[in-house]
Amino acid sequence: MNLVEAKALYPQAKEIAGLISDWTESYNVDEKRPEICIRDTLTGEIVPIATIMPECSYDDRRLMAAAPRLLTATLLLLEAAFAEIRKLKPDEDKKDFAAEVAMKCRGDRRFSDYLMEHHGLQDPSNSERIKTRVRSILAVQSLGELNEDPAAADRWLKLRGDFKAWLRRNR
Repeated sequence: MNLVEAKALYPQAKEIAGLISDWTESYNVDEKRPEICIRDTLTGEIVPIATIMPECSYDDRRLMAAAPRLLTATLLLLEAAFAEIRKLKPDEDKKDFAAEVAMKCRGDRRFSDYLMEHHGLQDPSNSERIKTRVRSILAVQSLGELNEDPAAADRWLKLRGDFKAWLRRNR
């Protein structure tokens, strides 16, 4: 099995893990054979669900009996690892676009050149004038809207993309 196959099986493993019961190995003294059994949750009775053939090795028997608990434990560990990864990974959807725009307006001379050339910025002498022009281009009253309104954020991302393309052409 490779990683692609394993990823494809993950949803199925999660689904099945919610259905499984705890298995145990037992020995049927009447029929003189080992079995895998479950406990009936309603009656408490031990119920055989599989017969273990004599050819089955000791290690395979151990794996069969432990499979439900091992699957449950593995999925629990995966979910905990995923939660830690999510904590460490920055959420792209929660970028502070308002701060990004403010920094561009305050200290990026090339950004103000781009705005003069493509968006009619008349006076790039101070950052407030640049911010006012950017708010007008993006059709927002305040830069904070870029963090709250997905459409405004999309307009910023498009403007930023156009600026980056302009930079590549005007090195």
